[in-house]
Amino acid sequence: MRHKPTTRAAALTGFAALARSLGLEGGPILRAAGLPADAELEPDRRIPTSAVNHLFERAAELAGVEDFGLRLSALRGFDNLGPVTLLARDEPDIRGALGVFTSYLPLHNEALVIDLTEHDGMAILSCGIVVEGLRVQATDITVAMLYRILRELLGSDWYPDGVYLERPRPVQANPFERAFGGRVYFAQDFSGIVFAASDLDRPNRLANAAMRPYSAQLRAALPGMSDLPMAERVRRLLRAMLAGRRCTAPLAAERLGLSRRTMERRLAEEGATFHGLMDEV
Repeated sequence: MRHKPTTRAAALTGFAALARSLGLEGGPILRAAGLPADAELEPDRRIPTSAVNHLFERAAELAGVEDFGLRLSALRGFDNLGPVTLLARDEPDIRGALGVFTSYLPLHNEALVIDLTEHDGMAILSCGIVVEGLRVQATDITVAMLYRILRELLGSDWYPDGVYLERPRPVQANPFERAFGGRVYFAQDFSGIVFAASDLDRPNRLANAAMRPYSAQLRAALPGMSDLPMAERVRRLLRAMLAGRRCTAPLAAERLGLSRRTMERRLAEEGATFHGLMDEV
């Protein structure tokens, strides 16, 4: 039986306020999506990711705004990610912070996969939400979140080479251009951010070296993606890796912190193979 991904109810932060500002009643929309009307009040409560995505799409439709997700992302910050923020914030450089951030994302949203690749001096931070159904607004939120996090880590004078979105170009593109400094491209074959690879080795402006031992203790105590079945972990990883065009068994095993033999043995125990999962994805 396939695991159904969940997310922290913190994903709803700001929803009720934004809905009211657009003339909507949040409670009925939440209930229609199968979510409790008061879910926003319990940020660590686990709720179905697919229901959250449906909620955002429906709210955007009812409000008649294409940038609902972008507006919602503006109402939250790095701290919205809860324990993931604590784990990543004190890494000494950007590469380390992003590595911890992507490894522990299931603590916040089990369906969200982010992959970092490098090519010809450029870094590509691509994202995917591995659930069925529309996820345009949820993807907008994710990319805006990544953009904001990078600027917090690197400084407000930092800008990427480009922000790429799979969504069609909206009728009103100005909100996106303002949010991303004009460097946004629509109808692309992946969603994510492209920037100079040299930025990965820049120091993390938020890091506090004195807090690293405590972050390490927290990492040791908390579960991550390792709690999911191996086949599910590989599926999610493949979604992101395919966007970066680098998708091999040795690289997947490396990203999972395993040898290729161990990864394939554990997949076999679940009746799956790497190549079979890649064909499926």
